[in-house]
Amino acid sequence: MAATQDIRDIFSILHDGTISGCTGDKELLTLTVDCEYLAERIDKSFDLFYVYLINVNKLELDPWTNPIDLPTIIKKDYQEIFKAGLEILSAEIKDDDVVITCNQHDTSFDYFGGNLTINSQAIKVSDQNKNELTIEQFGEICKNYWKGWSKK
Repeated sequence: MAATQDIRDIFSILHDGTISGCTGDKELLTLTVDCEYLAERIDKSFDLFYVYLINVNKLELDPWTNPIDLPTIIKKDYQEIFKAGLEILSAEIKDDDVVITCNQHDTSFDYFGGNLTINSQAIKVSDQNKNELTIEQFGEICKNYWKGWSKK
């Protein structure tokens, strides 16, 4: 359950970030997440993070079709899932999986978002220079951002 909580926590921290790409396979899948407002808190020149999913058991996207009456086809191919940028809205645990609610803004696709379901044995996150961050460090970066934002 610890990995599931870690996955939820990392994607919750990345709220409003966009998954813009992926490389690898089910043993090690690397997601590129554009999240400038948090990344620049580490270094002003940074605009993204890398999320590493280790030993992926499940990864699928249940898209919200547009128009709504199109048949829903769950996407399971990693390249197909991340062909369009997925903007992270929220993450929650359902059973042993993490379900990430996402928007998708590219009108050339026949869906406008969906639920991304992830189950993997472990997750790690690193900054743009691939320096690993603990979940505690990552959470502190987020907390400090929102603390500063609330003072504006």
